[in-house]
Amino acid sequence: MIDWSDLRFVLAVARAGSALRAAQALKLNQTTVMRRITQLETDIGATLFERKQSGYHPTPLGERLAAVAARIEQDVNALESAISAERRQVSGSVRLTTSEALASHIVAPLLPVFRKQQPGILIELLAEDRRLDMARGEADIALRTGSRPDSAGIVARRLPDVAWSVYCSRSYADEYGVPDSVGALDGHAILAVDGALANRPAAMFLIRAAPNSKVSARSNSLANLVSALKAGLGIAMLPCLIGDTEAGLVRCLPPVREVRSEMWMIVRQDVKSAPHVRAFADFLAAKIQTMRGQLAGETQPNSPA
Repeated sequence: MIDWSDLRFVLAVARAGSALRAAQALKLNQTTVMRRITQLETDIGATLFERKQSGYHPTPLGERLAAVAARIEQDVNALESAISAERRQVSGSVRLTTSEALASHIVAPLLPVFRKQQPGILIELLAEDRRLDMARGEADIALRTGSRPDSAGIVARRLPDVAWSVYCSRSYADEYGVPDSVGALDGHAILAVDGALANRPAAMFLIRAAPNSKVSARSNSLANLVSALKAGLGIAMLPCLIGDTEAGLVRCLPPVREVRSEMWMIVRQDVKSAPHVRAFADFLAAKIQTMRGQLAGETQPNSPA
């Protein structure tokens, strides 16, 4: 019977052409290599190498054994790589809280990509405009727009800003025209917002820019605001990431610089070093960085025509 461990000596000598160089590659002494080759030849009753002054030259049988040993080596290396990858794979669940708008336009489309990379990590997406209490452990990661968070027990990472502009529907543009300057906004029907959205700079900008306009509808969420816009009820402020991608909407102005929203990723201090939390936080931050142009409103917006 052939001892499988002896095959690596056959392969090493066949590759190196000498027992000395094979021993060096195997990090053994030359005597051990020669002894194992000689013992294998005795066991199988055949010569595997011709010993010449120029070195060790495999016989046809020696070449066959070296080829088998090479295939075994390849399979073992592949198995070791698979085992190593399995050990490196992280697992666990990550609770991410963010607004419905950021959840639908940024986070949700990225989850299948992350799932393929890290199948052992479960992302619990909590999409709501109510801000969960990170310090109390209601979420592990938060993706938010607004000013820099300063709560205790968190780590904040600045991400690309979110640009806003004024939008209307194509049907509204056909009937009332497109207000193509800040001064032209006044007099157009506006869609106002309530709740947490009412305190956003974008909402206050539109009220200031159109003091003589009538409010035709109110909404407490960006999703409802988009629906009202598509219905042709007036003009409204939207993040360019949303407005530029919604079919049937027209961007009236370039992004309004003074109402850009800062975007922050917030991670709980006590879980920031956990491998599964760190893996998702780094992934999400890197992907959002690639969306800088969309977030800034630099992509081609829908035209009024």
